[in-house]
Amino acid sequence: MARTVKCPSCGGELTVKDENRDFMFCEYCGTKVMLDDYRETHRFVDEARIQESKDAKELELKKMEFEERKRHEENANASKTIKTCLIIIIVCFAILMIGGFLGFFH
Repeated sequence: MARTVKCPSCGGELTVKDENRDFMFCEYCGTKVMLDDYRETHRFVDEARIQESKDAKELELKKMEFEERKRHEENANASKTIKTCLIIIIVCFAILMIGGFLGFFH
Protein backbone atom coordinates (compact mmCIF):
# COMPACT_ATOMS: atom_id res chain seq x y z
CA MET A 1 0.00 0.00 0.00
CA ALA A 2 1.45 3.37 -1.02
CA ARG A 3 1.18 6.57 0.97
CA THR A 4 1.80 10.19 0.05
CA VAL A 5 3.95 12.80 1.76
CA LYS A 6 4.67 16.44 0.98
CA CYS A 7 8.13 17.66 0.13
CA PRO A 8 9.20 20.12 2.88
CA SER A 9 11.00 22.23 0.30
CA CYS A 10 8.65 22.61 -2.66
CA GLY A 11 5.38 21.16 -1.28
CA GLY A 12 5.14 18.55 -4.04
CA GLU A 13 3.01 15.46 -3.40
CA LEU A 14 5.28 12.41 -3.31
CA THR A 15 4.12 8.80 -3.43
CA VAL A 16 6.01 6.39 -1.15
CA LYS A 17 5.78 2.93 -2.70
CA ASP A 18 8.32 1.14 -0.50
CA GLU A 19 7.33 1.35 3.20
CA ASN A 20 10.75 0.07 4.33
CA ARG A 21 12.58 3.20 3.20
CA ASP A 22 13.85 5.81 5.68
CA PHE A 23 14.12 8.57 3.09
CA MET A 24 13.53 9.42 -0.57
CA PHE A 25 14.38 12.25 -2.94
CA CYS A 26 11.74 14.67 -4.20
CA GLU A 27 11.07 14.01 -7.87
CA TYR A 28 10.38 17.73 -8.42
CA CYS A 29 13.23 19.56 -6.66
CA GLY A 30 15.64 16.80 -5.56
CA THR A 31 15.39 17.52 -1.81
CA LYS A 32 16.09 14.58 0.51
CA VAL A 33 12.80 13.81 2.32
CA MET A 34 12.90 11.80 5.55
CA LEU A 35 10.05 9.29 5.82
CA ASP A 36 10.06 8.49 9.54
CA ASP A 37 6.98 9.38 11.61
CA TYR A 38 8.88 11.92 13.70
CA ARG A 39 9.02 14.35 10.76
CA GLU A 40 5.31 14.01 10.10
CA THR A 41 4.49 14.55 13.77
CA HIS A 42 6.71 17.64 13.76
CA ARG A 43 4.76 18.94 10.77
CA PHE A 44 1.45 18.55 12.62
CA VAL A 45 2.85 20.51 15.58
CA ASP A 46 3.81 23.34 13.22
CA GLU A 47 0.31 23.35 11.72
CA ALA A 48 -1.14 23.58 15.23
CA ARG A 49 1.08 26.59 15.95
CA ILE A 50 0.01 28.24 12.72
CA GLN A 51 -3.66 27.75 13.66
CA GLU A 52 -2.95 29.09 17.15
CA SER A 53 -1.37 32.19 15.61
CA LYS A 54 -4.36 32.69 13.30
CA ASP A 55 -6.74 32.36 16.26
CA ALA A 56 -4.73 34.89 18.29
CA LYS A 57 -4.80 37.38 15.39
CA GLU A 58 -8.55 36.90 14.95
CA LEU A 59 -9.12 37.43 18.67
CA GLU A 60 -7.01 40.62 18.61
CA LEU A 61 -8.98 41.89 15.60
CA LYS A 62 -12.30 41.26 17.36
CA LYS A 63 -10.96 43.04 20.46
CA MET A 64 -9.98 46.06 18.33
CA GLU A 65 -13.42 46.08 16.66
CA PHE A 66 -15.10 45.98 20.09
CA GLU A 67 -12.97 48.87 21.36
CA GLU A 68 -13.71 50.91 18.22
CA ARG A 69 -17.45 50.27 18.60
CA LYS A 70 -17.24 51.27 22.29
CA ARG A 71 -15.41 54.52 21.40
CA HIS A 72 -18.03 55.30 18.76
CA GLU A 73 -20.85 54.75 21.28
CA GLU A 74 -19.10 56.95 23.86
CA ASN A 75 -18.69 59.72 21.28
CA ALA A 76 -22.37 59.44 20.34
CA ASN A 77 -23.40 59.63 24.01
CA ALA A 78 -21.16 62.66 24.58
CA SER A 79 -22.70 64.36 21.55
CA LYS A 80 -26.22 63.70 22.89
CA THR A 81 -25.24 65.09 26.31
CA ILE A 82 -23.85 68.28 24.75
CA LYS A 83 -27.01 68.75 22.66
CA THR A 84 -29.21 68.23 25.74
CA CYS A 85 -27.22 70.78 27.77
CA LEU A 86 -27.40 73.28 24.92
CA ILE A 87 -31.18 72.87 24.67
CA ILE A 88 -31.55 73.36 28.44
CA ILE A 89 -29.45 76.55 28.31
CA ILE A 90 -31.49 77.91 25.39
CA VAL A 91 -34.78 77.13 27.16
CA CYS A 92 -33.58 78.79 30.39
CA PHE A 93 -32.42 81.85 28.45
CA ALA A 94 -35.77 82.01 26.65
CA ILE A 95 -37.64 81.79 29.98
CA LEU A 96 -35.53 84.63 31.40
CA MET A 97 -36.12 86.77 28.31
CA ILE A 98 -39.87 86.15 28.36
CA GLY A 99 -39.97 86.84 32.11
CA GLY A 100 -38.03 90.07 31.58
CA PHE A 101 -40.42 91.23 28.88
CA LEU A 102 -43.46 90.44 31.01
CA GLY A 103 -41.99 92.12 34.07
CA PHE A 104 -41.73 89.08 36.36
CA PHE A 105 -38.20 89.88 37.50
CA HIS A 106 -38.50 93.45 38.90
